[in-house]
Amino acid sequence: MRFQPAPPQYSATEQNEFRANVAREMNTVLRSDRDVELVTTRIILRSPNGSRWALTVSNAGALSVTAL
Repeated sequence: MRFQPAPPQYSATEQNEFRANVAREMNTVLRSDRDVELVTTRIILRSPNGSRWALTVSNAGALSVTAL
């Protein structure tokens, strides 16, 4: 998603349109009724105490978690 430059002066109409577009895109991306496929080498998770963990999957499908 690319954003247009902000107008030189504040516009409530422009802001409402922008927010509606962002909400529409978020609803499209964050749907719970379809698969989510991530094409990355790992997923980084943060625990409640702030520790960071890397979740990876091997070619055999084995999951592993390592501290960062």
